[in-house]
Amino acid sequence: MSPDPAASRSPVIVLSYAHSGAEELQRVLSGSKSLACTSGTGLLPLCHAAIASWQQAESRDTPSPLAVKSVRTLLSAITTVILAREGAARLCETTIVTPAVAAAFARVFPEATFVCFHRCFPGVLASGLSAYPFGLGNSPFWPHSRPHPGNNIATIAAYWVARTQALLDFETHHAECSCWVRYEDLTADPIALADLICTRLGLDATELAVPQRSHSQTAPATTAASSASSAALEYPIPPELRAAVDRLSERLGYPVMPDPAQ
Repeated sequence: MSPDPAASRSPVIVLSYAHSGAEELQRVLSGSKSLACTSGTGLLPLCHAAIASWQQAESRDTPSPLAVKSVRTLLSAITTVILAREGAARLCETTIVTPAVAAAFARVFPEATFVCFHRCFPGVLASGLSAYPFGLGNSPFWPHSRPHPGNNIATIAAYWVARTQALLDFETHHAECSCWVRYEDLTADPIALADLICTRLGLDATELAVPQRSHSQTAPATTAASSASSAALEYPIPPELRAAVDRLSERLGYPVMPDPAQ
């Protein structure tokens, strides 16, 4: 499908969380000559902080047109340097931020498209346990550990629930400029998903770095997710947290975890 001319220069922001596998999507998008695929630039937090400073200076609950224009000029200058360095026309930033931070960027750049990248809880659990086999200290999950001392499974579940709910909330309030992608769909049928991404983002499908995966390549991930589900049964998740995991899983089209009582 031909790229949408109206979207030829608009920013693309991939919103996700730790151990979601969003780097796989970034690798696919990096094949596009029009995109400068980056992460960790700090552009979205900078935008949020600058808007907050303007609101404080102006004693306003919402930023004024002057504030929005000023912050847009600041970020556009930085973005221009990145695009010149990469030889691309559009920024494609992968980031982990709160809905408030993403919303500030959407206010300043209303033409931006946000891709919310999801992964099932067992997949995140498997990846997290593999990355931190000796404990979750200093991991992205650690801030959620206090209510679940000694239960790493529940800690990761709490993290997944918080981050997944935040992404879904952002999507609900910014439906006109956001879409969501599941890690499992990307790994199961990257070609089909690439076509959908091209349609939404106005990209040339022939440029994307779509991986050709064999069954043997995808099987380990499936096995890891299955093992994670078993681990969750051995270290029970509190009922309310389990219910939240199941509710969000169903909303995203994932199967719920087996009931440990059965």
